Amino acid sequence: MIFENRFQGRKAVITGGAAGLGRGIAERIAAEGGDVEIWDINAEALAAFDMSTRQIDVTDATAVADAMTQAQPDILVCSAGITGPNTTTWDYPIDDWLRVHDLNLNAVFYCNRAAAPIMRGKGWGRIINIASIAGKEGIRTPRPTPPPRQA
Repeated sequence: MIFENRFQGRKAVITGGAAGLGRGIAERIAAEGGDVEIWDINAEALAAFDMSTRQIDVTDATAVADAMTQAQPDILVCSAGITGPNTTTWDYPIDDWLRVHDLNLNAVFYCNRAAAPIMRGKGWGRIINIASIAGKEGIRTPRPTPPPRQA
């Protein structure tokens, strides 16, 4: 069920919005009257959209702060995330561990930190941070469950 104009007059930034849950959320907010800006690192995937997009690496705190200032969102949905390799803890590459944490934890902080003052200034805002259930349910392989999933 579509609620016509539910998001009328609201600007939403959706990270990781070119695919998965982020894409579905972006499409829904747009269908319900919202002005949506999709943020993703994948330029090719962004090219498929007929709404506002921004190619951005959300692990870059300065780029996020600058882009958020330009976007001036009322709504932020942080849905960018990666799982990393499916391997054992003892074989898990440190570079991959750091990359997973940088996107799944630090980038969420950067986006929230940049959006919150904008929303406070407007007197209205909503922030939705999407996480994996893996931190609660665990994973049935001997690989680590990264703290960003547990946070």
